Amino acid sequence: MMKSVNQYLILLLWLVSSLSFAQAQEDCLSIQDDYVSLIESGKFRFANTQANNANGEPLASINFDKLSSYQAYLDGAYQVVVNKNPRANMPCPVVTKTYQQLAIKNQWSKTPKISQLVAPFELAQENNDKAILLIHGLTDSPFSFHDLSQFFYQQGFTVRTLLLPGHGVAPSELLNTDYENWQQAATFAIDQTLNDYQQVYLGGLSTGGALIFNYLMQQQQVDEKIKGLFMWSPASKAKSDLAWLAQYIDGIPFVDWIDLDADIDFAKYESFPYNAAAQVHALMNLVVGEGANASRQMHDIPLFVVASEHDQTIDTAHTLQLVQQWQLASPIEQMKKSMLIYYGDNNKLPSKLVDVMKVIVPECSAESLCSEIFDVAHIATTNSPNNPHYGVNGQYRNCGHYVTDAPRYKACKHNKQVIKGEVTAMNLTRDLPMQRLTYNPYYQEMLEAMTVFLTNTD
Repeated sequence: MMKSVNQYLILLLWLVSSLSFAQAQEDCLSIQDDYVSLIESGKFRFANTQANNANGEPLASINFDKLSSYQAYLDGAYQVVVNKNPRANMPCPVVTKTYQQLAIKNQWSKTPKISQLVAPFELAQENNDKAILLIHGLTDSPFSFHDLSQFFYQQGFTVRTLLLPGHGVAPSELLNTDYENWQQAATFAIDQTLNDYQQVYLGGLSTGGALIFNYLMQQQQVDEKIKGLFMWSPASKAKSDLAWLAQYIDGIPFVDWIDLDADIDFAKYESFPYNAAAQVHALMNLVVGEGANASRQMHDIPLFVVASEHDQTIDTAHTLQLVQQWQLASPIEQMKKSMLIYYGDNNKLPSKLVDVMKVIVPECSAESLCSEIFDVAHIATTNSPNNPHYGVNGQYRNCGHYVTDAPRYKACKHNKQVIKGEVTAMNLTRDLPMQRLTYNPYYQEMLEAMTVFLTNTD
């Protein structure tokens, strides 16, 4: 009898240890196979509610009015991510060159934690000559600039990134975030960077671009330290004509979510609340919509813009109209410095645009990476094909456009044969499942053009 009990205890201990080992091995890559249960459970959809700092005091957000330096902001923002992100301490073997630099600086391990990949960061030079501030898009995190940060750092820039309030944690954080919170964060980061450096460039992806435009348009005069703007898929007007309804739907009790997804992408939210759509609509309305008052200011700051004709998040036609207006407010010598990289049909460009800036429409040869791509997606412009998460060999696949079609969603996630591109109506009707493109097949050509822009604006 005793022998049987001992055997039972040994078996029980083995099972417990096996379960513990399996749990210990869970990381940001292994959870990708659990997307069905994660969609249903929403395990990573909601932020931790008990968020305390090192002193045991609540720390749910950053008080920008009390920050003494950018480093103080970085420290505080990282602590918020650690406290509120339900996966903050989960290992994530996605190692970028930017992470390697940060790991040396902060004495982190070789294998990142999710908190370390999504938090805002700074790659500092040993001088205060020039800096670039990079602001991510809606539902994104500073990870979207891990690739481009290396380019700018190698060009001699101190690279700063900003984590917009409500991001880097869990999608539920966007249920109550206001665009004024984003404006406050952007204003702090821009002003602090202008205070700290002699030359400053500002760069924004999607909503980040709208925040930069909004900041500048509110100023009668801007600091001469600002030498140029980089805009990747800048937000101007939502592609959907029904985007304006989000603010009203969000007001209906218990109707909170446009999409409920698995949220397995550690660097970008997959579930999407109505409030997020309402807030970005309100922000864009200040830049190009009816809410943009007559006193908004265009400034003669050179632009570098990357946009796709087939963008299914933002209406590129509105973006190009805004760019043209900005350019027409500049003297000719400034116009000539500006550049547009356009992934689309150059016959669909505004007629005056080619007269007020240099326009590059990349051509795709049969042997190039782009030859297997159907259109450049809104979310793809900043990522290198070599990105270990979003690149050609990355394990992650963006399939949220099929979240209500289980067989197609599964095929998108697992089929060896898929097509890549933007989620246009045409692409979604193709025979093979459509994986939304998460890297820029023209990345190297873009870097070459960016080098020319920096030379012309320095």
